[in-house]
Amino acid sequence: MSVKELENIYENGFTLDFDDDSKIVFISDVHRGDGTYSDSFLPNRNIYITALKYYLKNDYIYIEVGDGDELWKNKNFNEISFFYDDIFKILNKFNKKNNIYCIVGNHDIIKRCRNFKYKEENALKKIGADYGEEFIKFIKNVTFYPGMNLMYKPLGEKFLVVHGHQLDFWNNEAWRINEFLVRYIWKFLNGIAGFKDPTRSAKSKTQRSRIDIKLQDWARDNCTMLLCGHTHNTRFPGLYEPPYFNDGCCVYPYAITTIEIEKGEIKLVKWIIDAQDAGSLWVTRKNIAGPTKIAEYLNYAKEERIRKRKS
Repeated sequence: MSVKELENIYENGFTLDFDDDSKIVFISDVHRGDGTYSDSFLPNRNIYITALKYYLKNDYIYIEVGDGDELWKNKNFNEISFFYDDIFKILNKFNKKNNIYCIVGNHDIIKRCRNFKYKEENALKKIGADYGEEFIKFIKNVTFYPGMNLMYKPLGEKFLVVHGHQLDFWNNEAWRINEFLVRYIWKFLNGIAGFKDPTRSAKSKTQRSRIDIKLQDWARDNCTMLLCGHTHNTRFPGLYEPPYFNDGCCVYPYAITTIEIEKGEIKLVKWIIDAQDAGSLWVTRKNIAGPTKIAEYLNYAKEERIRKRKS
């Protein structure tokens, strides 16, 4: 476990200020893939695009909380950049407004490599002069953070945002072993015989619960509000509970979940395909938890820190 990673990001990581006029959306575990049978995100492509357009139109800051791209099943961005060109085009529009921040997860951990942008751009240029143009523009103009803090200016209190794999040994310290198993074994067994991948904590309820508990315990022990992805399991705590939030994922069956902050309030949102009376299908946005004043959680964390120092 790398508790020190979380502590280091909280103490020294990039910090984004926000206030009651800010609008922010947290989305994680998109897992943009290659458009084939192994692409878990493919069925939700149109739901995600609809959500992106909504957040872009309404001037939200988009924070991708890790695993934006599926780079365990895929060696590179050759197919991802082509198949999801329209999505990268929308993400670039967020960037034009300076409204996008990206955090690295375990499935896209190679974005931390120093030569990542140079290597991917050169590889795509060899395929064609304009191949992956929107993707190249995206990675050249976006910083990929290991995590970040959000500072709520009215209180002068901050909370930590990380992917969450830092407390998951097999997806952090042993990620190369997991990557090998996913890319060369489970990907093909799943396609041929429907085998489930046992290495992914997001696919295992036991693993998922265990990692969520670790993240919740970290928030409690450090008296710090924490927002993650990774487990694909939405979390929205009640008041006076350890302030651990999880925005879920974009690979549920025909649904994606997000966490939104607006007017100083935080809420959990689900985007799904719904049916109208006339028989047509449409994408709809539903509030499933909150809204709750974010100050309630930050003040609770602050009071717990004070109480802990006195005890």
